[in-house]
Amino acid sequence: MSKLRFARATVAGMTAIAAVTLAAAPTMAASSDWKVGYYTPSGQALSMSSTQPGGGIASFDFTNQPDTALLVTTHGASKGTLLGDLRGKTITATFDISGATGAFTYWGEGTADNPCVYPANTRFFFQTDNGGGFAYTHYWWSNPVNQVLANGHFTLTATVEPAEWSDWNGQPGPTQAAGFDDAASNVTVIGFSFGGGCFFENGVGTTDGSGTFTLDSFSVS
Repeated sequence: MSKLRFARATVAGMTAIAAVTLAAAPTMAASSDWKVGYYTPSGQALSMSSTQPGGGIASFDFTNQPDTALLVTTHGASKGTLLGDLRGKTITATFDISGATGAFTYWGEGTADNPCVYPANTRFFFQTDNGGGFAYTHYWWSNPVNQVLANGHFTLTATVEPAEWSDWNGQPGPTQAAGFDDAASNVTVIGFSFGGGCFFENGVGTTDGSGTFTLDSFSVS
């Protein structure tokens, strides 16, 4: 079922669910530091859009469809700070969610395609160069570190070490140590993913299309 669209590893303690549709990583223009990834109507591809003007580093509005999947940067100026060899380093981000008057939802909520019960949330995501061909261990999500989506000011922190991440196939970093080391030593995309239920990047929204996400700070040290 293609609608599982980039379906991710499960939240901690649940059985991993592999992606049904394997797709290449989205390409992003270098003209903007941060991009938002929205699922297209087919649910099989991401459309990358520039973030909107506003406070903080980056800002975007949620839609009334559960299609917001990523907020990421590939900016060349971040090489050696946010990108590159991040092994053993700590990622810290602060962000605000404001103006959400409708409930946060996620793709497949309450359906057989997404039977797990876990609220819409965001978590750290990074990937390495996929030019040599797709591999599960090219993509990593912070697990269990995540933030349930709601109005407020939040801080996320995760260390780039295997025990705090899982890959595209839901496998924890310690069981894929070589793949994790390879990806973490050459990070080419970093930021946040948005999902809920069984999955980490299946897309979120609000019932009335309200709510703004503002990234205040994002650092690697």
